[in-house]
Amino acid sequence: MTKSPWRSTWLHFGLLVLALAGAWLSFERPFADAGGEVSAGAVVVQAAEGEVERLVYERGEQRLEIEAREDAPGRWFAGREGTGTVFVGGRQVETLWRGLEPLRAARVLEGVDGTKLEELGLAGGESPPERMSLTVRGRDVRFRLGGRPFGGADRYARREPGPDSESDADGTVLVLPSEVVSSLGGGAELLMERRLLASSRPDVEAMSLRRPGSNASESLRILQRTGANPNDTYWTVGGSDEADADIGTWVDKFFRLSVAAYRSGEPGVDWRPEAGITVESREHGESTLEIWSAPAGDGRVWLARSPFTRLVVELSASLAEEVCADLDGLL
Repeated sequence: MTKSPWRSTWLHFGLLVLALAGAWLSFERPFADAGGEVSAGAVVVQAAEGEVERLVYERGEQRLEIEAREDAPGRWFAGREGTGTVFVGGRQVETLWRGLEPLRAARVLEGVDGTKLEELGLAGGESPPERMSLTVRGRDVRFRLGGRPFGGADRYARREPGPDSESDADGTVLVLPSEVVSSLGGGAELLMERRLLASSRPDVEAMSLRRPGSNASESLRILQRTGANPNDTYWTVGGSDEADADIGTWVDKFFRLSVAAYRSGEPGVDWRPEAGITVESREHGESTLEIWSAPAGDGRVWLARSPFTRLVVELSASLAEEVCADLDGLL
């Protein structure tokens, strides 16, 4: 009797699955059997929403600090990298913080011995060390970070003694989830907020455009008309239902503006006001973005600030200059 080719295929597939499972167990089991029960989802830092005040990440010469703050628009995250780079944390930081309040371990391995600590990158001799510390209700909790479990982005970690923490003399090892630690090494470049406004383009109902020195009567109010599908959406001047191609082109450029970098401090006396754009949205209400240009070498740098950015930000010079110059034709 001839064997079915499908039966042979499924047999080989089953053997492959068993081989992969065996390889995974051979890597993971030594750690699971290291001296105690393995628990998943255990709370290792008890913190309710709003109780994690600060995070510090250190790897060699890299030092990253992020502090949770609160103001009228809501909760936001002030970051600093090294001694000079400041930034506002974006969605990556929001995701990270949700994983800290409380901080749960993907796994907890009890009683890992010294040999296993070396294998996991958690022995005391590694240089440079990689650490993460949290300030929770005024108390510091510190972790030494190690390697990654096979095939994943989670990280092995071990609680370290500190001024407000007890020593982990029992050798407890944690596996921290990737959403908590994987983005920290990317620093400000990865973690900063790139948006200028809280409102996304589909949510915007109207915008008021003005050049510096003009009064309210000299501003231009434009409206976004929405249809049954995105292709029916268009922009027009207030009081009209006709699509305006020039306004649509300008809006396309405006919503391409994004944060290139952040600055500390207030606008300088030599900064030239270039434009004020007030955005009205259903979800976030009304918010104004102020744009300036300032001398920089032989040219000018373009800067902006809104209640959402909190800090002054740098923009792409060519696009920002074009957005502001095009206002002359619209106004």
